[in-house]
Amino acid sequence: MYFVDLFEFDSRAKQKKIATFKMEEGGSNGVEVEGDSYHPAVENLRGEGIFDYKNAAPSKLYPDDGLSFLENLKYNFRSGYLSASEVQKKTVD
Repeated sequence: MYFVDLFEFDSRAKQKKIATFKMEEGGSNGVEVEGDSYHPAVENLRGEGIFDYKNAAPSKLYPDDGLSFLENLKYNFRSGYLSASEVQKKTVD
């Protein structure tokens, strides 16, 4: 399984995990969200998508785009308020 964690910083500069975006290897079902799926940042990326900065393509990516979507989260969330981890791989037994 591949996953990316999305974090926000509160007014006291404490990091809090908002959600985890995860995808099974093979990715036929796209990306699932675990956590605060009603957070404005999560709702925005579902509706508006994110830019494909990694491939410099003039298109948007959505959770159904699988691994490309996960890889681009870190480029779209890199502010002082929101940040995303690198894509990580977890072995599921």
